[in-house]
Amino acid sequence: MRAYVLVGISKRLTSKHTRLVLKNKRLIDMVIENLVNMGIDPIIYSKVPIESTVPVISDNSRWLGEAIVSLLEHDDGFFVFGGDMPLIREDAVSYIIKRFHGKTIIPRWKKTGYLEPLHGIYTRSVAPCLKGARSLTYGLKQCKSVDFISAENLPKETFFNVNTLEDLELLKKIIFENKHMN
Repeated sequence: MRAYVLVGISKRLTSKHTRLVLKNKRLIDMVIENLVNMGIDPIIYSKVPIESTVPVISDNSRWLGEAIVSLLEHDDGFFVFGGDMPLIREDAVSYIIKRFHGKTIIPRWKKTGYLEPLHGIYTRSVAPCLKGARSLTYGLKQCKSVDFISAENLPKETFFNVNTLEDLELLKKIIFENKHMN
């Protein structure tokens, strides 16, 4: 399956997608490498110029929902991931794929109702719900063509994203600890 990796502009941590996390490895490279290792064909959909070994498409949308609608105008049945979420896990992706039956699939936390829209499969049927919606979350929650799956059934770290320097340092610590645990 194909995946679009969204790269936006961060006000809190500028140029975060191109920051080195490990020697010669940028944050975006970690996301792409994880997806490729899972057999997923990633395409970067970016608001900023970025060089990569995978295709890069320029994103001129004003907000996240609009970006997804613009992708749905040209494609149907694809994953969306955040370019700042490098701990994507294969078991999480497999869990989502197994629940895909032609409708948009979005993880949702039962306790809070919070959605994880950057770990979902999107289909064209959700586009009308997102056009003109006040937020991506609102549009998805109001849409009958969305199946919500329990985020609690997915590894929590798969939703970890890097928004601050502290997050970046925590990511380095997680990577270091995992390398020494194997």
